[in-house]
Amino acid sequence: MPALPTSLSYSDELKLIWGKNWGAQSEIGRLREVLVQKPGPEMVPPKKHMKWYGFTREIDLEKAVKEHEGFVETLENEGVTVEYMNAPASAMGPYSQLVGLWGTRDYGFVVNGGAIVNRTSLAWDRGAEVYWAKRVMELGCPVLYTVHGSGTIEGGNVIWLDPIHVCIGRSIRTNQDGIDQTSTILRSVGVEEIRVVPLPGWLENIDWPAGGFAHLDCVFGYVDSGLALVYPPGLPFDFLEYLMQRGVNIIEVSPEEGRDYACNTLALEPGKVLMLEGFENSQKKLEKEGVDVIPVEMTEFIKAGGGPHCATAPLIRDSGPRL
Repeated sequence: MPALPTSLSYSDELKLIWGKNWGAQSEIGRLREVLVQKPGPEMVPPKKHMKWYGFTREIDLEKAVKEHEGFVETLENEGVTVEYMNAPASAMGPYSQLVGLWGTRDYGFVVNGGAIVNRTSLAWDRGAEVYWAKRVMELGCPVLYTVHGSGTIEGGNVIWLDPIHVCIGRSIRTNQDGIDQTSTILRSVGVEEIRVVPLPGWLENIDWPAGGFAHLDCVFGYVDSGLALVYPPGLPFDFLEYLMQRGVNIIEVSPEEGRDYACNTLALEPGKVLMLEGFENSQKKLEKEGVDVIPVEMTEFIKAGGGPHCATAPLIRDSGPRL
């Protein structure tokens, strides 16, 4: 008798065929495996081009490397498997050298069953997604979709409330076409609601407070089940209403801490987060809510526009609690 199609689903066979149960449809489920990129000379653009690259302060590369090593050590001490993207420091995109390689969050994200490869928006990032895609495939993670055409989307704009509710920021770094393309895949892996969140952007002025925000994770951090850090001036009020209607308790960060990305947290498990060092007010508010906060020194990464959330691309996470 000839062979007939098997009755097992793709998800049933995922680990058998692809080696692991790839998926990270959560911000707070137990973090198992992440992808990072060690910073190098590409992180320090020529002074005369700093504004074009979005930099307002010069970066100390030696310090940035040490901070990243300490960050990785903290992740590993917490039981997280850390993989490196291994893009060369001299990597070039079609328009310029790729200066934002350290921000592995932006180049793709992993849903239940495999990866979505993003398409970045700005010239100095365009093409970095190729290195991200090659590396996740080397690790054995299947690619489910690649954003193409005129679509753009970056991982810093994707925030999960739980495996079936996701928020996507629409900004200078993510357009509606990218959201629409990605939404088709998200719905195929069980997502029931996709909340689009318009973000204030910029034209020429990138200086605080007029510069706006590139990514949702700059102004919104989901830190525990039903608990979020927000910087309200960076978000539409109807989104704040939406969170409250969903039963999410909102902790507001101050302008001083919001400016330097206090919201850019990385949860290790429900109620336990990595947070940029130095934000004492926000840290105290979180601890008052019972959250275990581990501060990490990433001052040079703040200058580059992010923190621990930006610096990690989760490959495997537990599903975490539902809303």
